[in-house]
Amino acid sequence: MPLVFDPNFDKQKLMYHPERVAEWLSAGVTSGPLYTELELSNHCNCRCLFCGVDHQVNQTGALMGLPLASKIIEGLAGLGNKSVMICGHGEPLLNLEVLAIVRLAAARMSVSMTTNGWALDEAKLPLIDNLEWLRFSVNGCTPENYGKIHGTSDAAFVRVLANIGAAVARKRELQLPVTIGTQLVLLPENQSLVVHLAEQLKELGVDYFSVKPYSQHPLSINRRQVDYQDLLWLEQALKPLADERFRVIFRAAAMRQAGSGKSYERCHGIHFLSFISANGDLWACNVFAGDQRYLLGNGDREQLRDIWLGERRQQVLSYIANDLDLSGCRDLCRMEACNSYLWRLKKPWPHDNFI
Repeated sequence: MPLVFDPNFDKQKLMYHPERVAEWLSAGVTSGPLYTELELSNHCNCRCLFCGVDHQVNQTGALMGLPLASKIIEGLAGLGNKSVMICGHGEPLLNLEVLAIVRLAAARMSVSMTTNGWALDEAKLPLIDNLEWLRFSVNGCTPENYGKIHGTSDAAFVRVLANIGAAVARKRELQLPVTIGTQLVLLPENQSLVVHLAEQLKELGVDYFSVKPYSQHPLSINRRQVDYQDLLWLEQALKPLADERFRVIFRAAAMRQAGSGKSYERCHGIHFLSFISANGDLWACNVFAGDQRYLLGNGDREQLRDIWLGERRQQVLSYIANDLDLSGCRDLCRMEACNSYLWRLKKPWPHDNFI
């Protein structure tokens, strides 16, 4: 079975949606999001030492029920939303209705999931049949290392690897087109074991292994500084493992960029995405979920179309456009590349017309 993998899957893709970008360039607004991050659970079974949402996770006790999820998914579809990533501040697999919600969403749009994989039991495993991609967050490389970094028992590592293996086996057995990958946040605590983990994951048969830098969340309790200049050697150490069936994505460019500031002066990416909490709250930015200045409305009490086109959202957009200090945003924001692209469209460089 050929590998189903877009080599550019982890890069910004707004240029593939020219009608939405043109809409924004012309009117300064969009008729709906292209992409939504949907939180099914505010609970998490890990206590990662680098967690960026430690100020939010396990605070509300919220789990999104199927009725609310159905209303939100229908609302998103009506707005032309094309993709949903099941993630959020908590672990989505702790929601016992996750399989039904994934199936519901996949009938209307593209669906993916990011998970620590610990709770991927046999009953939930069929959800991968409905995903375009599934990414496991594995940041520890041995049982002891995993327990230390994820704040769990050492035995959790063995279970997570077994669950990854089960997902790969189902993909192969049913010849599913889902891309199954893993991601590691590179830290001083795991850097000496990264190659060892990559070898294990290749043996399990995952499609890719991504290594990314730590990104300081502006609101998180934990504060860390990592000098990635001393860790860039890992890119060459991992290269021999890569082949046509196992991709290694080492984000050296992001590591060099860490702490260097923004290449744009306004956040325009918020016109193309949304973040929805497990209780139905709709936020302009996932980083500032919980900050009332970014709250657009609640999808349980309101219709998403009314929220997206409503006065409250216009007020939030005005605040972000005119008052937001980007130096207070997250370093290496997920929308970094999108914002650089959109800023360039608004502020073209000399020679841009020479295509």
